Amino acid sequence: MTARHPGALRVLFKKNWFRLTLAVVVFPSINLGLNELILRTSVPLFLDSIFTACAAVLGLPFGLLTAVLTNFYAEILHGFPGRHLPFALCGIATALIVWAMHRKNLLRTPLHFLAGTLAVALANSVLGAIIATFVFGGGTGSNIDVVVAGFVLALENILSAAFVGRMIVNLVDKAPALLGAMLFAGLLAAPGEKPQQASVKA
Repeated sequence: MTARHPGALRVLFKKNWFRLTLAVVVFPSINLGLNELILRTSVPLFLDSIFTACAAVLGLPFGLLTAVLTNFYAEILHGFPGRHLPFALCGIATALIVWAMHRKNLLRTPLHFLAGTLAVALANSVLGAIIATFVFGGGTGSNIDVVVAGFVLALENILSAAFVGRMIVNLVDKAPALLGAMLFAGLLAAPGEKPQQASVKA
């Protein structure tokens, strides 16, 4: 019974209805829950993309759905203040990068982990800084604002400060997302099967 359990789990993850349920309900809800928890502290992290990265392993549409719905549900939770949906672009970038790496079988080694974390952190920092600066004037009402404010004093430029502050934070924040994606890819792959093959079979 125990030996058959991993195989049954892999079969379930290959069902599109199950993947859709994860991408629409389960993964965005966990992302949002983690983000809400960290916002109750002073720790300048987001923790809202771990399961976006996992969803991207299931396929690009599932990663994109999780990315957008994570921010959409945040808007609903907070009464549609308009400060969450613009940052869905950051989640979309995460999904695209992780999906591309998975397709090329680049979610296997420590070097892949470091490269992926750097790529996702850079993309999120660039997009996040542009959105924060030109849409919200630099402040977003999240824990990272304190970090950005410190760099504004040092750099005397809001865009540069928004980017540098986010890059430092994202190098830490996106590491669990890449690690989660790597572990998830390994979980889905059957013995003798390349990890990226698990996401393309229906």
